[in-house]
Amino acid sequence: MFRTWRIGRIFGVPTELHWSFLLVPAAILVYAYQPGIGLRWTQVQWWTGITVLLFLFVLIHELGHALTARARGVRAEKIILFPLGGGALIPDEPERTFDQVLIYFAGPLANILLALLTLPVLLWQPNGIYLLRFYLNPFGNLVVVPTLTEQLLGITLAVNAILALGNLLPAYPLDGGRILRALLKKPLGERVATVITTLLGITIGAGLVGLSFSIEDPLLGLSALFIVSFSAIELNRGWQRRRLSRATLADVLRTPLRERIYATDRVYRARAVFAGTDAKVLPVYDNWNQLSGFVEREVLLREADREHPVEYYYEAEFITATEEDNLLDLTERIVDADVYGAAVYAGGQVVGFVLTEDVILHLDQSRRRFYKRFTSRAAP
Repeated sequence: MFRTWRIGRIFGVPTELHWSFLLVPAAILVYAYQPGIGLRWTQVQWWTGITVLLFLFVLIHELGHALTARARGVRAEKIILFPLGGGALIPDEPERTFDQVLIYFAGPLANILLALLTLPVLLWQPNGIYLLRFYLNPFGNLVVVPTLTEQLLGITLAVNAILALGNLLPAYPLDGGRILRALLKKPLGERVATVITTLLGITIGAGLVGLSFSIEDPLLGLSALFIVSFSAIELNRGWQRRRLSRATLADVLRTPLRERIYATDRVYRARAVFAGTDAKVLPVYDNWNQLSGFVEREVLLREADREHPVEYYYEAEFITATEEDNLLDLTERIVDADVYGAAVYAGGQVVGFVLTEDVILHLDQSRRRFYKRFTSRAAP
């Protein structure tokens, strides 16, 4: 899904950088440039140091999640670091609510501990108390000139406090939102818990966007848009899961065409078969009429030589299902396997296919029906 680069394993957890880190050097140069003066190299060094510190604090936060998950017997696949945050990829959510809350809280807790360790060291400095007051009231005036050590200590305290408190906001996908959803799942059910936390995410994120304009903080605005976007995506995902759980395979089952495409057929013949249907993907059979895989219309039209056999271009991987299978479970299997679709069998024979495009079409039709009912009720 995202282009990343492996930077190593930290405490046994694979750690990767997202491609957007390539934008960080450019951002540093922009911040360090002053019109009429040019590039200020002292500012380049300063912002590079700040970037490294932020990177370390986010990494510690994500390690808190990953190592706690591992301690609770839950697999932490890897950590991905972004310029504005990171994520510990935990494919299988623990069953116990206590374990979920503990894992989600472990990241902010790591930042809280860092802030608490930094606080006495900062207060020990000659100007520490003044710097602390400034960070508690950033709109006030700093009446002293702090040393480099005092500035780094102050930044360490402030950033870790912000990471901890910000992530504990009850808004999905932040840790606080995930904790709230875990606590609400049992009494209210997963669907209601997800709706509550994602709507909170959209509301809180929208409020933070407004705040970012009032205080002229573009980074806060970008972070807030991230919250709104991911909350909306998760809300839509929950709606899709609900729709698919209520549907049956018959709602999306595509019956086999009378005219078949064989792996030994030439591409021009397969194109002729596609011309008689609106399907984007069709099954491919071997000479014994056994299903071999699927071929995509666009591949044959744009990439294939018309005289080549179809076997050069079809995808041989697919999954199988029965008529009794649940559509939601089958769709998740298709997505996990990263294949075109599934062949549905009954009595040892293929009776139809469930293709990704048909599932998407079914969801689009459900969304249009919902929108039509909503607008008809809202009309005067």
